[in-house]
Amino acid sequence: MVYIISFFTLAGYSFSFWMIVGVIRFFYEKLVQQEPKRDIRAQPMTVKDVAAVIPAHNEAYSIRRTIRALKRVLPRQNIYVASDYSTDKTVIYARKLGVQVADIRPNLGKAKAIVYMLKRYKLIKRYKAVLINDADREIDKNYMKLALPLFQDPKAAVVAPHSNPRWYKYTWWELLFITYRFRLWRVVQYGMRFGQTWKFTNVSYIVPGSLCLYRTRVLKRLTIDVPGLIIEDFNMTFEVHKKKLGYIAYDPRIFGWEQDPHNLKDYIRQIKRWNLGFWQTVKHNGIWPSMFWFSTGSFILELLSYSLFIIFMPGILVYFLLTNFAPLHLPFIYATLTVTDIVIGVFVMDY
Repeated sequence: MVYIISFFTLAGYSFSFWMIVGVIRFFYEKLVQQEPKRDIRAQPMTVKDVAAVIPAHNEAYSIRRTIRALKRVLPRQNIYVASDYSTDKTVIYARKLGVQVADIRPNLGKAKAIVYMLKRYKLIKRYKAVLINDADREIDKNYMKLALPLFQDPKAAVVAPHSNPRWYKYTWWELLFITYRFRLWRVVQYGMRFGQTWKFTNVSYIVPGSLCLYRTRVLKRLTIDVPGLIIEDFNMTFEVHKKKLGYIAYDPRIFGWEQDPHNLKDYIRQIKRWNLGFWQTVKHNGIWPSMFWFSTGSFILELLSYSLFIIFMPGILVYFLLTNFAPLHLPFIYATLTVTDIVIGVFVMDY
């Protein structure tokens, strides 16, 4: 019993709970065959009903690969590139591929660029769904075939994608970051998101900001460009829950490839944006009585406790060095913490 409790403590109680829910969901969906809910008054959504918006700033290196991947799943006239004050050949390359391109000047930022495209091309009125596709993300060829049927249920508000890292021939230093992120995506998506996006739970706190497919009637009610928020995806997800616009659909087979940071500078910059964006969103939206906030609040408390533990980690290691590795007693936390516990519980457990 003590080993089971230790595992849950090291892995995290929130993560462990949603991992168990995810396992239950997996077997439930395998064993219980249910017809998906359908809106008999509405025609099934097709690729002609979907527009793709690609916010891009100096993405000449990747924009062609991104557009070509999209053209395999959508008509080219349904693809819209928002070049946000690009000074390289982003606009030239995009126009050569025959898609709609807006050369936005001056710089607006990603969120405002998306809003600009929605208004300029009247995408919410003309289409039933909008895909937001970052310029360095490639969509899978089966994305629409698997995602669009989920919208047959009128309560489905948005399809959250599964993310896969893009692999190149990295150096050993670059592999340190890529392999860590590869592991992180697997843990977060299969261990938490799968359980949190089950139709009986619907408490996921994030729909990734790229390769997400929103119903336009839902998108119309979201505030995409909130002043002061540095990223838009957390806030859009919180608003889906807060305004009770429907549930977040997720299937690991609906995915795309993304370019994760493979050096320390880019990694730190991305993590700073994610963390700051999350806390800004929490402050902006506040707390409201719901299962969503019960789940998210539990996750935040666990996140804070682990953060404090990591902050004090250097001091704990110094203590072991000065006391010849004598066990440390931590009141209410650990009776006899040893250096072996630290190595296994923090470093080995993480990797």
